Amino acid sequence: MKRQTLGPSSTRNSKSRFGGIKQGEDERNDEHSMYQLPGIPLTPSNQNMNRGVTFVLEKASLVPAFVGRTYQILNPQVHADFLRRKKLDPYKYRPDIVHEALRQIMDTRLCKAGRLHAVYIKTDEGVLIKVEPHATIPESLEKFCYMMSQLLQKLSIKSTGRRGRLLRVVKNPIAQHLPANSLKIGLSLSSQKAVDLRDYVHEVSDNVNLVFVVGAMAHGRIDSENADDIISVSDYPLSAVVCLERISTALERKWNIL
Repeated sequence: MKRQTLGPSSTRNSKSRFGGIKQGEDERNDEHSMYQLPGIPLTPSNQNMNRGVTFVLEKASLVPAFVGRTYQILNPQVHADFLRRKKLDPYKYRPDIVHEALRQIMDTRLCKAGRLHAVYIKTDEGVLIKVEPHATIPESLEKFCYMMSQLLQKLSIKSTGRRGRLLRVVKNPIAQHLPANSLKIGLSLSSQKAVDLRDYVHEVSDNVNLVFVVGAMAHGRIDSENADDIISVSDYPLSAVVCLERISTALERKWNIL
């Protein structure tokens, strides 16, 4: 079944047939493009940015649609009837995967030690989102989906203390947002290059900023053109959360983070 476009596209400004929004420019100065989401506080962060890591979560399922009169991120746990009426495959709408992945990243010692530069989410429809390392991700999927629906409408979410934007929609391509001297590493089960992550990251120069590209979808492959190296870390399929946990543990050992 051909995938139906429900939300914003990275290549053009268009409205979906379900009432999708237009994707605006990242660099708007208009205060009306900001949105302050109540209850999303800043968390402490160490600004040691000498060496660090950036995560890219690719093909994330954050598909917006008007369900009734409300603009929502489609979630089969909530919108099973809606997806069935539209004859859409519920397994392709999995916001829970990117939600769990973000929670995993933000709860690592790596993040708490200030070694996380940023997280970028590339949605299945091409929208690019930047998540700051000091952002707090809601525990419940329902609140997370609400936050992301607001982000896609307002383009930016500010902290409760108005000390900067925690999440924002940014311009493609992602390469222009990555730190200088970055090594972009993609994880794929189909890669012929099988590695032990601890050995792999240990051999990378300390002067290189690491960027790990991990798929945030139930099935499929990442776009290899976004990576300098494609590696496999297991003989078996692993979830995004497990891959991210392995990466974080390997980097914490490399940088002696206890």
